[in-house]
Amino acid sequence: MEDLQEYLKERLNEFRKTYNVEYYLNAYSDKELKRQWKSDYERTRGQWQSIKSISDVKRYVNGFVGTVKQFQNIKGLFSDAYDMDLALYRAVCAIQKMAQCYDIEDFDFHMFQKDDIDEMFDTMYQWLEEMKNVNMRRAMQD
Repeated sequence: MEDLQEYLKERLNEFRKTYNVEYYLNAYSDKELKRQWKSDYERTRGQWQSIKSISDVKRYVNGFVGTVKQFQNIKGLFSDAYDMDLALYRAVCAIQKMAQCYDIEDFDFHMFQKDDIDEMFDTMYQWLEEMKNVNMRRAMQD
């Protein structure tokens, strides 16, 4: 079980090296988005307590996927990038909780096996690339 917990932590660290979403959220220069991020950051920290199962983590990952899908085929606004980053940040925080509490019996995280971890990160990488494509298309339209 410890091996899987370490594996999950390694995969999460690799993902963060690929795209440090918290850095991007802190880097927005728009004053309104900065104010919004401050509020959303506190709210996201509160989400930590509600993550108690694999299905909770999957809900946040699926929330990220759904947010990117929502903006895929529309012209979009500057704030769309923020919304996608925020959804990704929430998913990463949920995965962080799973990694940190993997071996605690009160949660069912220990039921998440290596194949499940790989599948989840494959999904995250796939939709991260799609998010970058959406942002690129939006930037080219501006």
